[in-house]
Amino acid sequence: MKRTLQGLLITFVATLPVVADYEVDIDLGTLPEGNTEISGTTALVVDPGPPEVITGGRNNADLVTGEGMDLNTAANWGNEYVIQFTLAEPANLTFSKDSEFAAGDPDFFLVAGLSTEFDVDLGKNVAQEGIWYHFFDSPAPDQGSMALRSGTYYLVVESFVGFDGAVNQVDATFSLNLNVLPADWPDEVTIDLGFIGSEGNPLTFDTFGSSFDTQLAIFSFDGNLIQENDNAGEGLQSQVSIPEGLDAGTYIAVVAGAGATFDLGPITTLGGAVGDVVLNYPSNPNLGPGAGTSTTRTSVGTEASETVWFEFTISLGPPLEFVDLGKIADPGVPLQLHTLESLVDTQLAIYDEFGYFLYYNDDANGTLQSLIDIPEGLTEGMWFAVVAGYPSTFLDGFEVGAGIAGGSYSLTHPNGIVPMVLEPTQPDWYRFEVGDPGNGGGNDPSRIQITSLTFNPATNEFTVAWDGALPGPFSIQMGSARDLAAIDPQDNVLPVTAAVGLVASPVTLRVPESLELEPKVFLQVVGIAP
Repeated sequence: MKRTLQGLLITFVATLPVVADYEVDIDLGTLPEGNTEISGTTALVVDPGPPEVITGGRNNADLVTGEGMDLNTAANWGNEYVIQFTLAEPANLTFSKDSEFAAGDPDFFLVAGLSTEFDVDLGKNVAQEGIWYHFFDSPAPDQGSMALRSGTYYLVVESFVGFDGAVNQVDATFSLNLNVLPADWPDEVTIDLGFIGSEGNPLTFDTFGSSFDTQLAIFSFDGNLIQENDNAGEGLQSQVSIPEGLDAGTYIAVVAGAGATFDLGPITTLGGAVGDVVLNYPSNPNLGPGAGTSTTRTSVGTEASETVWFEFTISLGPPLEFVDLGKIADPGVPLQLHTLESLVDTQLAIYDEFGYFLYYNDDANGTLQSLIDIPEGLTEGMWFAVVAGYPSTFLDGFEVGAGIAGGSYSLTHPNGIVPMVLEPTQPDWYRFEVGDPGNGGGNDPSRIQITSLTFNPATNEFTVAWDGALPGPFSIQMGSARDLAAIDPQDNVLPVTAAVGLVASPVTLRVPESLELEPKVFLQVVGIAP
C-alpha cells in the first residue's frame, strides 16, 4: 500500500510476517535398499500418546526455490508434511503413485535443508533449498526419479492451494511407493579436470580419438542433464558445444558407449560399448602440450567400469575491480614484477586471461617481499597480477584468499612503479597487456621508466627517480583511484600537478593537499611529447 506522507516526523509501525522453518513430521532413518511405503496427510493430526505427537497442519512455506526449481511464483502451497530420510550410499530413488490420491492435490519436493525466508517482493514465505520436485498430476501409475549422493534429505509433501488471488486452503492425503537402488556415483573414480574456464565463456567437449562408439553428456553437480550427444557429424564419436558457456560452479562430464542411456544423477545404464576413451575438453594454450586431453579405458561389468565421470569447475571470471597498467611488454621479452620496495609482507601471483594461476612468489632474496622473474617472457594477451598480504592462497579461476598482512607497498613493473596501500584480507588486482591487444608500447624507447619510488608517511612525501630517452623538462602528475579510472586514454595524464619544470632525477615532493585524505594515490612522470 502506498500513501502520501507529510510532516517532519513519521512514526511507522508494521506487523512483520512470522517466518518459521520446516518441521520434520516423521524420520524414516537410513533408507534400506528396495521399497518403502510413505503415506500421510498435510492436515493436522494429533496422537494423544503418550507421548503426544502432532503432525501436519503447518504452513511454513508458500513456495519452494532452489537450483533448477522453475516454479510459477504466483502459485501457493498450504499445509505440509515433512519426511526426513538418510542415504548411507549414493542411490537412485523412484517415487511411484500406484493409485489416485484420496483427497486434495499433494505435490512433492525434495529439499536439502529446512530453512525458509520471507520474500518481501512476493509477500510469501519461501523454502530455500529445493533440489527436485514432482507433482504427480498424471493418472496412476505415475513415477518420478532422482539420483542423490549420500546424506540426509527431506521429502516435503505440500498441499497445492491455488494461485495468487484464488487461494483455497485444502489439505491433501497421499500414498507413494519409494524404491531405493544403489547408484554408482563414483567419487572415488571420478577424474578431476579442475578449473577449465570462466563463467559465460564458450565450451566444447568431444570424444574424438576414442576407439569405440561413444556418447557424451554434461550434468550439473546435482545431477541434472544439461546436454548430451551421440554421434557428432558423420562419425561415431560425440561432441557437446555450449556457446553461451556455463554458470560458475562444478559440473560432471560423462562418457558412455552406444547402447547405454543417461538419466538424472548422473546415472548411466549398463550394456553400452566399451573401449579406449579420449575426452578433449576446453584447455589453455599457456599450459603447454597435452593440456585439454584425458585418456582412460572402459570395460564390461558395472556402471563404474563401463562409464567414465569427469568433474570440472567453472569460475566467476576475472576480477571486476583492478588497476589497468596498459601494455608493459611484448611477447617473449623478459619480464619482472616485484614488490621489493615495500613495507609489508606481500605475496605476488600472475594469472592469464583464462583464469589459470601460472606464476607465484612469496619471499624473494631473503626478504618478505615478492619477485616474479620470467626470462622467457609471456605470450600475447591480457594478463592479471595480484598482490596480497601474507598468508594468502591462490587457486585457478582467479580465486585468492588474501592474508591478514597490510600496509604500504609498491608494485614495480617494466613501465613504472605503482604505490599502494594493501588492506588486510583484500587482494589488489592489476591488469596488463603483452603484445598487440593493448595500446601504447612496452618496448618504446621514448617511454619514461620510473626506476625507484618510495613514500615517507611521516612527511607525506614521495621520492621518485626515472629514466627515459626524452629530454626534460618533466612534470609530476598525481591523482586518486577515481582520477585514474576517469582519465582520457588519448592524453593519459592524471589531473593534479605536483611539480613542473624538472630536469633531473630523483626528486622528493609532498602529496598535494587535495589528495592527502585519499587512501590510494597514483603518480606519473610526464615529459614533452616528441
